[in-house]
Amino acid sequence: MALHPATRFSDTSRLVSSYQRGRGLLAGDAAHDHSPFGGQGLKVGLLDAVNLGWKLAATVQRRAPDGLLSTYTSERHTVAARALDNTRARFAVMRPDSQTTAMRELMAELLTTQPDVNRSFGEMLSGVTTRYDPGEEDPLVGRLVADAGLTVDGRDLACTR
Repeated sequence: MALHPATRFSDTSRLVSSYQRGRGLLAGDAAHDHSPFGGQGLKVGLLDAVNLGWKLAATVQRRAPDGLLSTYTSERHTVAARALDNTRARFAVMRPDSQTTAMRELMAELLTTQPDVNRSFGEMLSGVTTRYDPGEEDPLVGRLVADAGLTVDGRDLACTR
């Protein structure tokens, strides 16, 4: 008797139109659902919570400017939509036809021979290119925290080794 996989993934991507309705707020899988391909779901959901958390705290403590909470949907919806597009593209390149095989081969060649293409895909998947526009001049304002090059005992803190 052969053992067959008991799980099946398909493109069931969904995204709510708004992360807020009245006093109700959505984050993570409640706001967006997509295939686990690429491993982006947990990261996107956690960053939803981070974005919403500090805004809720500022609002509850009455330190938030008017409309701060309303920026949650505009900032996070775009990020989730991009993650959904990415996972849909992954499903597209899994089709078993000759056109898709040709596309996979071309993408593999680009990723292995073009460092900028490889870096761009890595940045897209990791989310480090996520940027909110807070209207500031400094290019680092509104970005996720970059690797600051901090070391302890000669080891880079960003290093997982």
